[in-house]
Order: sequence, then structure tokens, then C-alpha cells
Amino acid sequence: MTGHARVPVPARTSASAVAAPVSALALVPAKRLPASGNTALASSAIVQAALGIEFALSGLNKAADPNYLANFSSFVRANPGASSGPLSALVQAVVLPNADAFATLLKVTELLLGPVLLIGALEIGRRRLSGRLGAAHGYEAGVALVAAFAGLTAAGLALSIFLLMGGVLPTVMPGRAFTTAIPVELLIVPLGLSIAWLEFGRFGVLRRRPPGVIARTDR
Repeated sequence: MTGHARVPVPARTSASAVAAPVSALALVPAKRLPASGNTALASSAIVQAALGIEFALSGLNKAADPNYLANFSSFVRANPGASSGPLSALVQAVVLPNADAFATLLKVTELLLGPVLLIGALEIGRRRLSGRLGAAHGYEAGVALVAAFAGLTAAGLALSIFLLMGGVLPTVMPGRAFTTAIPVELLIVPLGLSIAWLEFGRFGVLRRRPPGVIARTDR
């Protein structure tokens, strides 16, 4: 029985694949995020939605209160930060003499922040979906940028209210065994900054996405 040597035959290489420019290869659909990445973005959307609901309801409460404008200056004066602290000079010189204008500004700001944060959260959640529902769109970068500024505004507004109320940094206090250790206003500050950081990052990625790439991205 005569044996025949097996000669390996080199696989044919497509000439078009060899000659393909780098720019064409760059349009290969991107891989999906690992489960940890999708989970992290989905979790951030939940936090952002919660803040959106908080500000939306706060603005609606002010709009529904018929005595809101009349009680605004009384509320500001009653807080210790109006007479002492880093905001006292601004409050006495600017806010109280224009109480109605600042009351309206606060109400409108909260009514705008709530929906903007909610829309940004829904957009992050939508991109976690597969198929046409999770497809990329050209408006995403703009939404991310607006949501980033909303996060910054939410953090600044919460910090201002915390200072106005004469808030102190969290510490161990036996008398607060059954209350929150960190005031809600102070807790919103890092959450708002985190949302702004995330949305600015999404904006940076989305605005650099080549127009021809329509596959899922990591944002």
C-alpha cells in the first residue's frame, strides 16, 4: 500500500480584502458591551431617572401651591444660611429684594431639570436594547450634552439649598439614630455630578462617531 504525502494547500486570500483600506475596515460593526458595561450604564439610568422624578415632582409641587410666591421669601428668611454663611450676602443683597423673580426661576428650573434628566435616562436605557429600538440616532449627542448640563445644575441647586438651610457635613450624632445620616440635599450633589460626568463622556463618544457606523456603540 503506497502512502501519499498530504501537501497543505494555502488558503486563497481575497484580493479585495488585502486591498481594503483601513477606513473601510473601521466601519465593521462594533461588538456589544460586556454584561458588566451594560449593567453599569443601565444602573446609571435608574439613578438619573430617580433624580429626574425628584426635580419634576418638586417643580410641580411649587406650581400647584397657590401661596408659593407669597411664602418663598418667608422660607428663605427662616433658614440660618440667609443670615450667616457663604450665601448670606448674596441672599440679602440679591435674592430677597427680588424674591418673586427667584421663586419663579427656581420653579421653572426644577420643571425643566426633571424632564431633561428623565429623557436622558430613557435614552441610555433605550440603547441597552437590541434591534431597531436600540439603534443609534443623530440626536443622541445633543441629548447627552443637555443632560450633562442638567446634572451640573441639579448638583449646584442642591448644594445651594443645603447651604441655605445651614446644613453641616455628616458626622456621628447619637440623636440621629433614626434619621438619614446624610441630608438629601447633600446626597444629590455627588449624584448630579456623576450624571454630568457620565453624560459628558457619552457626548464625547457620540459626537466622534463616524456617520457610516450605525451599529451599537458602547454608549
